[in-house]
Amino acid sequence: MADHYVKASFVLEANDSDIEFLEEIVELDLWTIAEEDWRERFEQSSARFKNAFTGSDEDPFESYRELFSDPDYPSPGFEIEHCGEGENGHMRVIVSGDQIDPEAIANIIQASCPSALPTGFCYAYGCSKLRPDEFGGGFVVIMEDDVVFQGTQEGLDTALRQIEDEDTRPMVLTISDKDHGLSYWNVKEGFGRLADATVFTPAQASTMEPIIADDEPEWATMPRWPQ
Repeated sequence: MADHYVKASFVLEANDSDIEFLEEIVELDLWTIAEEDWRERFEQSSARFKNAFTGSDEDPFESYRELFSDPDYPSPGFEIEHCGEGENGHMRVIVSGDQIDPEAIANIIQASCPSALPTGFCYAYGCSKLRPDEFGGGFVVIMEDDVVFQGTQEGLDTALRQIEDEDTRPMVLTISDKDHGLSYWNVKEGFGRLADATVFTPAQASTMEPIIADDEPEWATMPRWPQ
């Protein structure tokens, strides 16, 4: 037997109304409330909560429970501690927990604190026994319309693959523009700047449908990582 844990502690800055809404979500802890009492508890929620998580007649907390990777165990798993104001007048709170769900935290912050976005946090995971590959961490980037996760194990695997095989490096699709120089393909907006380019694996690049453009698009291999 061994105990596994995922820990995080970070500062979040948001306006007062968003922090108040975040606290309402954290204090709900729905898994401790009997299911037959959910309707009554939902009616006691704030207007903002009801508008954000409309639910259904059968399950008033249906959309709220979708915030969690395990909807049958809708527990935030973290605490909030106030720590003053930031430079912009926003409220600062410490979000922390020693058995957290990074996905749930990210979803809750995205849903409750638009004034804090974009933001992110780091987390660490470990084991009570020194088992191989049971230690690491990662970071989460939270945006209005997306949440991006990156783990240390994933980063390590990618770095090792790129050292061993140059052909595993990611690729971008580019064209030459007479007025703007090189432009790079973005699946949402077409050709534009490199910062917005869609990055493809070699396998994805090999099966991608041809792009019609004034110039013949060409694949460019990204630099090896890490350098």
